[in-house]
Amino acid sequence: MTISEKFTTKKLSVFFTLLFAANGSFFNANAEQVSVMPLNYVADKAISTNPEVQQAWHAFKASMHGIDAARSGYLPTVDVSASAGYEKRNYGIEEEYNRNTAELTLGQMLYDGFRTSNNVKRFERIQLIRYFELLDQAEKTALAASIAYLDVQKFTELVELAEINLKEHESVYQQIEQSVGAGVARAADLEQISGRLSLAQSNVMTEYENLHDVSARYLRIIGELPTQGTVKAKLSDDAIPITINQALDIAYKNSPNFYASLYNIEAQKANADSQKSAFHPNVDLSARYGMQDRDELGLNETRSEARVGIDVRYNLYNGGLDSANLDQAYQEVNVAKYQRDQTCIEIRQNLQIAYNSVQVLQSKIPSLANHKESSQKVKYAYKDQFDIGQRTLLDVLDAENESFQSNRSYTAALYDRQAAILTMLAEMGKLLETLNVKSDKFPAISELTDDPIALSADSICPKFDVAATLSRQAFLQKKKQQDNAYMSVTAMPSYLTIPTTPASTFVDDDNDGVANENDDCPSTPAFTEVDERGCTKYRSNTSNVEIGIPFLADSSVVRPEYMQEIARLADFLKEHPSKNVEIQGHASLEGPALYNKKLSEKRAFSVAEILIQQYGISPTRVKSLGYGIDQPRINEISVRANAANRRIEAVITEKGNRPPAMKDGWS
Repeated sequence: MTISEKFTTKKLSVFFTLLFAANGSFFNANAEQVSVMPLNYVADKAISTNPEVQQAWHAFKASMHGIDAARSGYLPTVDVSASAGYEKRNYGIEEEYNRNTAELTLGQMLYDGFRTSNNVKRFERIQLIRYFELLDQAEKTALAASIAYLDVQKFTELVELAEINLKEHESVYQQIEQSVGAGVARAADLEQISGRLSLAQSNVMTEYENLHDVSARYLRIIGELPTQGTVKAKLSDDAIPITINQALDIAYKNSPNFYASLYNIEAQKANADSQKSAFHPNVDLSARYGMQDRDELGLNETRSEARVGIDVRYNLYNGGLDSANLDQAYQEVNVAKYQRDQTCIEIRQNLQIAYNSVQVLQSKIPSLANHKESSQKVKYAYKDQFDIGQRTLLDVLDAENESFQSNRSYTAALYDRQAAILTMLAEMGKLLETLNVKSDKFPAISELTDDPIALSADSICPKFDVAATLSRQAFLQKKKQQDNAYMSVTAMPSYLTIPTTPASTFVDDDNDGVANENDDCPSTPAFTEVDERGCTKYRSNTSNVEIGIPFLADSSVVRPEYMQEIARLADFLKEHPSKNVEIQGHASLEGPALYNKKLSEKRAFSVAEILIQQYGISPTRVKSLGYGIDQPRINEISVRANAANRRIEAVITEKGNRPPAMKDGWS
């Protein structure tokens, strides 16, 4: 049974798990099933009814028939012709008679300059292009449906906030109106609250307008109106890669749009090879058998004729048509290559923007939450102060407006972050998998080709971390000045236990016995054995070392002045090839636990990545893990405890052994 026969009778319903990773690796995005269930429903519903997905599906099915048409060039052709007619003429023996003829012709291509084989290859690549375009359209539709769902929920909540704000304004307006009527308040106060009341009413109408527009978009994409009381959806942060480079690696291995551009190049190359066939001879086997019941003179004489032979045709000149077609085909290959490069650039840009949005919003949400909580407290405090005559109603109204705006900003940020996560997953080609939208009714890539493209994206799509070139980290450091004690204490641990002494000519900030001017490792932790250059000394039986790397606040970038410690660890691993290392990140107890865990993971990953990429340590020997606040050295929140708890440790074991904290994954 051919592929077209296998899939012609199947209907488009719930969609599929992406099984097209060329290197066989998959990304474990462990989103909670209950949390993504509503997104699963709307994505499934949209994919099963969306006209663009249907169009891509039928384009894919049409490409199957294109392969069958191309393969027909290998098969023989059989033609039969017959005629029966009345003839009349004014010469010969008989002037009127009936003539009957019949002929059977068979042809078989023996050699056509590989035109047929290259046409088959081209249409096979076109089928794969349509397949990945189908996957890409499904990802885009699932993204649009999921964001439409989140937008309906977001503006539903914003409408409720605006209505509550309006009720507060109406209440204050009534109180001031009564006070003006009683001669207690001034008429100007009534005019002021009247203007604010109009603005609050306008805010409600604006939010309703926004809700109407996103509901209309929901109807267009999903095919039904949103229902009241929908379940809230929340994506797990496990779906977020540790670094942008890791996210780009996943995208280049899984993006259907990128793979479609790669197979388009292969299709155009096959077309160019097909055009070369015009410069080769054509060799065909032909056979013919015919008969007629009248000869050329019209005599009633049955004749038959048969022929079997090999026909060779070789074009010598046709006006330069073949050369022009070949040159055109080569240029089409170049066009396809630049289309691939453009696709790569767009994926990199879109993914960087989405990934950065996730990170920025994650950093903003705690601040917005604090603003919301503070505004709420101020609002209640102003109401209490108004009751004892220390605040006016307009003061209360100002606090109410501040609380409304802070609630609105916080709510919008929560939904915007989820939309950014969805966009990031779609750019990586992982949205359908994360939402658990799948079906076994569609082919995997292994069913369409035995020779998938072996991709090396690094040479095609170099990775860049745009965020690392910006000054956002400096801003965040300034924003978290209360966290700067970590920097000073980590770099100068002696200050924790030893009183400040008068300045002397010998300065040793990290208290390792090596003067600053001779210290290549300026932040070696206390009690660490160091060499004459102030760097950690490794021995053959070393099992656990704290690496002195002070990170900037909210940063996982290893600064150049602290690379020496990583270099020493790399030298030790090269001298002892039987050793493995696990880089462990630990955080202080201060701040949100989930945030600290993610930050410790990023910092450990940064050190491990430097060992692998810059110092050539095999990835099978290096692991990284972030423990967050799970293993504090000092179980308290203080300057001293924070400095001790925020650390990077290297746990060294023999191959085949695991560090105590590891449960699996060690090679």
